[in-house]
Formats: sequence, structure tokens, C-alpha cells
Amino acid sequence: MEEKRQTETQIEEEIHTVLDPVFREDALAFISYLRKSGMKPHQWFGPGFWIVPGENRNLFGIHFYGLNPQSTGKGWVLWFFASNYANTENEELIQLVFDHVGPCIKCSAACEVQGVDMNFFGRAYTNICYQFPVRFNNPDSETLQKVKLLIDFCQKTTANSSGLYVQE
Repeated sequence: MEEKRQTETQIEEEIHTVLDPVFREDALAFISYLRKSGMKPHQWFGPGFWIVPGENRNLFGIHFYGLNPQSTGKGWVLWFFASNYANTENEELIQLVFDHVGPCIKCSAACEVQGVDMNFFGRAYTNICYQFPVRFNNPDSETLQKVKLLIDFCQKTTANSSGLYVQE
């Protein structure tokens, strides 16, 4: 039972370890929301890297910069995977995605694709990260509330998407 408790609280421990108080409360509340919604984050590459599963595929990742010795950033980021970003009339969701489309940052030499062209709700973008095209750096509580719209959208569309995904 103790091992299960440690696994379940590990992400919270990382939040307390690396995030400044300004980010900590929002991050803890967001993780609580994910758990209550049945989306338990799993450690991915190692410390500081987490994956959030959906019903059929992984939906997004969470990264805490302070646990990555190669990172120059501080805080945390949510990475949403490539998906079928189309077929919605929700203007708030569309604008949220438009505001957070992430260019390729050449994060790894192992990445075989260094930026691609993609469409998001009918708008074309160039040199976009092919695996994590939608990113939220240091999201505040207001942004995290909006991110829930994207989570709901991806829960419905990801299983039917031809986009790229990272599978466990």
C-alpha cells in the first residue's frame, strides 16, 4: 500500500521540489483535477517528465524544467500531442490553440523531423514541432481552466486522429 501511495504522490512531490510558489498552487490543483477525471499522470522519461493518458492514446505531457539539467527554462510546460485539430465551432478553444501553437525548437538531435507544416482549425503554420505542436508554458489558473476545453476536445478526437503520438 505504501508503494502505491508513493507512486500516486510523486508528481506532487516534484511540484513541491521544483516549482516556485507562484506556479505551485495552480499546478497542484490541475493535477488534482486530472486525478479526479481519471487521467492519472505517469512518469515518462524520468524525473520531471510525465505523460497523461486518455482513453485510447496519450493526450499530453507535463515537464518540470527544474529537473532537466539540459534545460535553461524554469517552471513547467504542458505539451499536447499532434491530433486532428479540426471540426469544432468553439471559438474559445480555437483561439486557445492558435495562441499556443509551438514552433520547432530543435529540442533533440534524435528528433528525425525538425519542424513541419501543420494546420490547426483551418489555419496553416510552418516549422511546427511535429510531436508536441501545442504547448502551454507556465500556465496560470485561468489558462488551465481553458486547457480543460482542449483536454475534452482531444479525448473525443485523438482516438480517430491520424496524427503522431507517443505510446507507452
